[in-house]
Amino acid sequence: MRGVLGIVLPALLLAGCGGPEDETQRFAREATESYVAERDEYTDGGVRCTGNPRPWFVEEQATVVICAARREAGGCDWYRVELVPRPTRVATRIRLEAADAGCVLPP
Repeated sequence: MRGVLGIVLPALLLAGCGGPEDETQRFAREATESYVAERDEYTDGGVRCTGNPRPWFVEEQATVVICAARREAGGCDWYRVELVPRPTRVATRIRLEAADAGCVLPP
């Protein structure tokens, strides 16, 4: 039984982690890229964001996403992206969450 769990559990964890960018993640990444493009200290294409929780863990759409923006001098700043529903679109509020917080985002 332990052998089966040793194979199945890591496979399940890998299936739920990483993979292609979801719509929420893409929307937040593009908004953050536009936001940091106005500042000289960030590299082009250096933004990565947390994704929407998987449906079997959470049944609601994420309203906050954390994005790491890579700095020209090295390291990353974390930005908090709030997704604000409007009648005809979704707006964003973006603010610096943590300066030089590292480039590895939480799952």
